[in-house]
Amino acid sequence: MYRHIRTHAPQFIRYLISGGTAAALELGSFQAMLYAGVWYFTAAKISGGVGLLAAFIGHKFFAFKKKEQTGRQFIRYAILQGCNYFAQLYMVYGFVEFAGVHPTIAKVLGIGITVLWNFAFYKFFVYA
Repeated sequence: MYRHIRTHAPQFIRYLISGGTAAALELGSFQAMLYAGVWYFTAAKISGGVGLLAAFIGHKFFAFKKKEQTGRQFIRYAILQGCNYFAQLYMVYGFVEFAGVHPTIAKVLGIGITVLWNFAFYKFFVYA
């Protein structure tokens, strides 16, 4: 078991770094739009696109080090991220509208929840 963890740990750390960078870009753009007066749901949609693109580039070239099959990987990535994108949007909406959570905290929670299932999907579906 420990050998299995040691085998994937460096890649998982790179995944967290590239994903953290993408999340920072996403949250930064979200905050900038909120500051500019953009409705939180619209800001969540736009910043989600920023995060999607940043994560694809970071995961492909840094975390999983895959330089080939960009088209195929992008299609698979788009399918997964499409699901994640809508899941995050409705998590943000649900947390804000039904649980009374501040929009920024709701966005962080939505990102955090999707991060939990994404590593396995990226490793075994997108960049396989």
